[in-house]
Amino acid sequence: MKILLATKGQTLDSAIDERFARASYFLIYDDKTGQLDVINNNQELSHGAGPQAVQIAIDNGASAIISAMPGQNALQAIRSANIKVYEAVGLSAKQAIEKLKSNELKEL
Repeated sequence: MKILLATKGQTLDSAIDERFARASYFLIYDDKTGQLDVINNNQELSHGAGPQAVQIAIDNGASAIISAMPGQNALQAIRSANIKVYEAVGLSAKQAIEKLKSNELKEL
């Protein structure tokens, strides 16, 4: 499964960003291969950032998103794309992945 994580940095040790669509980076983690791709989220959109971020998840084949609470527009786009979204606050990307694997993250 590919997971998109909204983070403050470029590694799995990076903290989950409090903002979904305006997170500094998106990490695409493949839990089968361990491959990690880094996307610099340099969007300067005043509106529509949520759906744009969801499109990044779709384009990269993510079936799950881990973030702090996404906004309403982003949540609608995530649900329309049939992608599961999980809330992770105060965790690193690595910790969030471990908690997802052990079913300890809240699905939104």
